[in-house]
Amino acid sequence: MKDKTDRIISDYISGRTQAKIKAIESRYIYRVKQDNLGIRTAYKGTAEPEGNTLDKERMEEDKELIGLRRTLELLGALYNTLTVSEKRIIELRYKGYNGYTWYRVAMELESAGIDIPIKRAKKIYFAFKEDVSRVL
Repeated sequence: MKDKTDRIISDYISGRTQAKIKAIESRYIYRVKQDNLGIRTAYKGTAEPEGNTLDKERMEEDKELIGLRRTLELLGALYNTLTVSEKRIIELRYKGYNGYTWYRVAMELESAGIDIPIKRAKKIYFAFKEDVSRVL
């Protein structure tokens, strides 16, 4: 069964963390004013540049955005310390919705010319997962 650490790593590997960050940023940057009557009824009481500055300040204080950026930074630092073959193991294990099975991971590695036994691949995977859970 997948736990919170698996979900966080999976989101990072698949790019969903970056997509969530972009979605939150665009929610603040590209706010649409409601104009129901076709006239300037969507006036917020502030000038346009001032409103943009306030939106950016709200964005910088958003707790979800701060948490996602922190997670992205920490996982990026951990993930970039891995070798190419170790990165490939992690990517294959988290590929798709539930990730590949260990036999499929071994098969994909063998077809890519990387000769790592399943036992070694599991050790690399669980060591990375433990590092991530310790940092987060």
